[in-house]
Amino acid sequence: MCTGLCLSTKDGKHFFGRNLDVPASYNQSVQIVPKNFKWLNVATQETVTAKYACIAMGIVMDNHPLLFDGVNEKGLAGGGLNFTHFAKFSSTAVKDKISLSASDFVYWVLSTFSSLSELKETLPSVILTSIPFKPDLPVAGLHWIFTDKTGESIVIEYMEDGMHIHDNPVGVLTNDPTFDWQLTNLSQYVTLSCKTPQPEEMGNLLVKPFGHGLGMCGIPGDGSPAARFVRTVFFRDAVVGADDEISGVTAFFNVLSEVTVMKGSEIDPDGSMNFTVYKSAMCQESQTYYYTDYYNRRINAVKLTPDTMNADHITTFPYLGKQDICYQN
Repeated sequence: MCTGLCLSTKDGKHFFGRNLDVPASYNQSVQIVPKNFKWLNVATQETVTAKYACIAMGIVMDNHPLLFDGVNEKGLAGGGLNFTHFAKFSSTAVKDKISLSASDFVYWVLSTFSSLSELKETLPSVILTSIPFKPDLPVAGLHWIFTDKTGESIVIEYMEDGMHIHDNPVGVLTNDPTFDWQLTNLSQYVTLSCKTPQPEEMGNLLVKPFGHGLGMCGIPGDGSPAARFVRTVFFRDAVVGADDEISGVTAFFNVLSEVTVMKGSEIDPDGSMNFTVYKSAMCQESQTYYYTDYYNRRINAVKLTPDTMNADHITTFPYLGKQDICYQN
């Protein structure tokens, strides 16, 4: 599960973020990985030096960053979302290609490129592999969304027949099936509207709408990837009040709230329950990572600063997952 979103504010700020919908927390935290950081490409066993610093949510194992979503110092942002039924990676590295573990793809992109145009130019040379960082840590079936400060975004899907790169005109990504199918499926919802319908005659009866929101009649309300895709596209276009960075964060989380997965509402055959573990929203201009947790609705923020960007180590910030209530009396 998961929902990714891109959103722009009236004053020209750009945001990327997502809902992470999984059965359990991964003990994740906000990480700042500095520029010139040296890391191991497990697909080739070569040591790589990062060009750019980034701030991201993820985990660090043996000083190796495994990132879920983030933004780098140049404003390039992105993340990986579940794509379990379609993702298929190479079992081996390929000579004369840029071979990577799919687990390292988010970090490789953020540490290497400053823009979508740079990334798109290099992607045809990339082979994503199922080689894990550790034998007991299998590579997840993912696809990815990336965006930069132009506001444009792309989706990358790696399947049996190789890599597919899609321009993303709606700035949204969920899960299965493929992204091109999700775009085609939007054709079924062209009648959705934010406006209250006008009275209509039915026979000799003038029928007037009761209440508000009837323009959304027919919008899918379930938790499937297709339904979340439609709802997120609709509310992304409908949201108002995204004027600057702070109001943009509020608007961003309000859109993601429309596709929040409540714990207990999705139960898999093995009894596990998917839920929205966290929501993230990254300002690509200020390189600030905002997030809320399922159990802590307060917005927390961590900023990529010059000292952390140029440090000689990964900086980890405590994850604030306990409810923080403002008592006023």
